[in-house]
Amino acid sequence: MAQLLLVDDERVVVNTLADSLPWEELGISHIYRAYSGQEALQLLATHSIDVVLTDIRMPEMSGLELIQRIRELSGKTKCIIHSGYADFEYAKQAMSSHVTEYVIKPARDLEVMAAVRRMLEALNEETIAQYSLQNLTSAVREQIPLMRSQFVMELIKGRRWSEEEFASKLTMMQLPFNAKDQMALIVIRLEEGISSLDAQSIALYEYAIVNIAEETLGDHFDVLSGRDPYDYLILIAKLKESKSMELKALGVRENSYMSLLEQTAAKFQENVKRFLKGNISLIISTDGLFPYDIPELHQESISAIRRKVGNDRNMFLTLQSPHTSKPVKSLKSLYETPTLIQLLDMGQHKQCLAKLESIIEELEELWDESQEHLLEVFLYLGSVFTYASHRNGRLLEELIGQDYELFFTRKPFLSVRQLKEWAFKVTNLLFEDLNREMVDAKTACILQIQQFVTGKLSDPISLQDIADHIYMHPVYLSKIFKDRTGENLSDYITRLKMEKAAFLLKQTEERIYQISTMLGYQSSPYFIRIFKKFYGVTPQEFRGS
Repeated sequence: MAQLLLVDDERVVVNTLADSLPWEELGISHIYRAYSGQEALQLLATHSIDVVLTDIRMPEMSGLELIQRIRELSGKTKCIIHSGYADFEYAKQAMSSHVTEYVIKPARDLEVMAAVRRMLEALNEETIAQYSLQNLTSAVREQIPLMRSQFVMELIKGRRWSEEEFASKLTMMQLPFNAKDQMALIVIRLEEGISSLDAQSIALYEYAIVNIAEETLGDHFDVLSGRDPYDYLILIAKLKESKSMELKALGVRENSYMSLLEQTAAKFQENVKRFLKGNISLIISTDGLFPYDIPELHQESISAIRRKVGNDRNMFLTLQSPHTSKPVKSLKSLYETPTLIQLLDMGQHKQCLAKLESIIEELEELWDESQEHLLEVFLYLGSVFTYASHRNGRLLEELIGQDYELFFTRKPFLSVRQLKEWAFKVTNLLFEDLNREMVDAKTACILQIQQFVTGKLSDPISLQDIADHIYMHPVYLSKIFKDRTGENLSDYITRLKMEKAAFLLKQTEERIYQISTMLGYQSSPYFIRIFKKFYGVTPQEFRGS
């Protein structure tokens, strides 16, 4: 919905234009009024104005000066000159081609409406061009380094996409990776000469380190770089397709590239020290499948840095092949994104249940006999449920009753099945309570709207006025009203005004122009037009019937 600002030092001109024309036909949601250039600038500073219709001759600040200031503030706002013939000739000489609409006073309603319509159409065309595929492609290309870094963070956290979506992301970021490619991680820790620098200098060093990595490894490996949640630099390296074919032709085993990766990584570490005069420690993970094994390989690498590197500097480590015995780990599905807390925050009931199902499946598959993993899931869910309940303004104990006693037992569950039943029950209770709160809130919102409109029938009422009164976005407010009442808010306001007009026409001797003013219409012709559209007869015909 568009917004229009009318500027003229003659109040009657502004008010007549604002009240007498059917602006809603142009998709204009709000009309702002200013009676000086300075007042117009204040409105422009606090509101998103699409079109300005301004007079030229005004005290203190002329319309031309106002337009010049508007250009300085925003290149998007469209301006229309609405002035006398003499001023019009002056404006043609003084203004650049940025102002393409001139409406000469006195102008017919259709001329004013047509000028505003053309400006809105021009604005729409510019917006479409701005977001054209070509411009978006160019913008995406500029953001590729940042997108790749964020992508690495999501991979580490275990984010999952559909096959089509994942392939599309790889293509968009121009990555020579495919699902199930053999790859390995290189985790890099910055040390003396680098880590003690300020944030800006560290960012420059990281950029240089990544460039050195791509240069050193680039002959043999494709490299994807980013940072992890612990501020380690992460390189995901896979053998180039050409190099892989070369090794296969020589009859070399598929996983032999790990030896080549270790050699080039060691050279990379030496180059950082040589060219940047700083130390780094790095660890190379075992190989795995892209992207499925990245979270696990990252977790193993970070654990190894903490256990084996510690306070030592300039270390170079490689992870040994996995042990035959199953290592003890946390449940991956419990912490990978989207997390249960994120889904609860978004109000995604079905997705929450699906998330719980995936956690239970992993628990049953890998750790069904581990009471400690059972306890891990229970404590995690307890924390999530407590957060969600408190966010909704409720104590969890009040919400789930006797089930809250499980938090005081040493072994709350003896089986995965019992845990599952409890988790699903509490999740459903949380959403039942949330839905009840939402219904109550919407009902209260509708009542506030109706009370405000009823008390303001003698004034011009806009959607923005109501939104400001109840502190809600106008678009969301309008949607709630339509969903709950089945009636558009603007139609509701018009209906109340017309019903009151009908009462006043039948029960009082007030003149039609007085009734028009009493209902917030500054223009009697406009009021008569609305009344006839609503009842099918004019106010005079209605009174005489």
